[in-house]
Amino acid sequence: MLRRFVLPLFTLLAVAAVIYAVLFTVLVKWERDGVPLVYRLGGALNQKGGNSWQKFQEYDPHAPVDLLFIGSSHAYRGYDPRIFARHGNTSFNLGTSAQSPLNTRAIIRHVVDPKAVKLLVIDVYEGAFATDGLESTADLTQNCSSDAAATEMVWHLKDPRGLNMLALRHLRRDAPAMYRDSAYVEAGFSQRTDSLKTVAHTAPMPPVQSAQRRHFQAMLKQCHARSMRVVLVDHPKPSTADRERHAQWAEWVRTEAEHYGIPFIDLAFDHGLPIHDLHHFYDHNHLNQAGVELFNARLIDELERRGLLGPSSAR
Repeated sequence: MLRRFVLPLFTLLAVAAVIYAVLFTVLVKWERDGVPLVYRLGGALNQKGGNSWQKFQEYDPHAPVDLLFIGSSHAYRGYDPRIFARHGNTSFNLGTSAQSPLNTRAIIRHVVDPKAVKLLVIDVYEGAFATDGLESTADLTQNCSSDAAATEMVWHLKDPRGLNMLALRHLRRDAPAMYRDSAYVEAGFSQRTDSLKTVAHTAPMPPVQSAQRRHFQAMLKQCHARSMRVVLVDHPKPSTADRERHAQWAEWVRTEAEHYGIPFIDLAFDHGLPIHDLHHFYDHNHLNQAGVELFNARLIDELERRGLLGPSSAR
């Protein structure tokens, strides 16, 4: 009796899979004005290109670096390898737009070679923990250099649209980038020099997602198991940001870090810097180059003071 239902079911699923594969392939291959038709249908599909594609093309996971920065847009727009180079340190920035702990965890596992990184700097912007990871996964499935990382992101995302992302990655594997980021400089960093020129307005942030907390905890455990030297950093926020909420957030991050003896450098507010909303942010959230110069210099001082960087660092 059971076979009478199981066999037709598997047949139906097989036929549906074939139809899906054929239709999706046609939509990817059929272009209009140079753009595959599949992009016109929505479905959280990103085009290949931009700073994410550029940095993963440039990054050599086996090339030794003193520091590797990773995290959301706070990371790729906030940590300038050129500034660290002026202090004698090599570095690369693997931060990407809206990168959540779900995504960071997969990148560290499948892209980063622990033997090549002396210090992993993880930016812990709270907003990156308040997303479901869809935006970043859509970006990285098309631009990350690792098939395994892309697959892990989709698996943890648990969104059926992830299958389309992986199918698109496979079908467009040899296609060139469709656009580039004009603000991209080098070593994974994108520079913005314009200023906000107005009072920053910080919109209420959605609550931190419990799934992202778990991915963050698993990521710290993973780094510890691989004997990676890690430091957590939260970079300067506008003066109008919610200090009370940040204090609660920072306490949670600090508690999680202490489980593995990982330092947490919180420079969100009480950083001793002349950071000004009007002059050192290019929008209501991200530092401009003038702000990056101040922040990075302060971070280098703090890393050296803690013996994590420079002549006093155990190398």
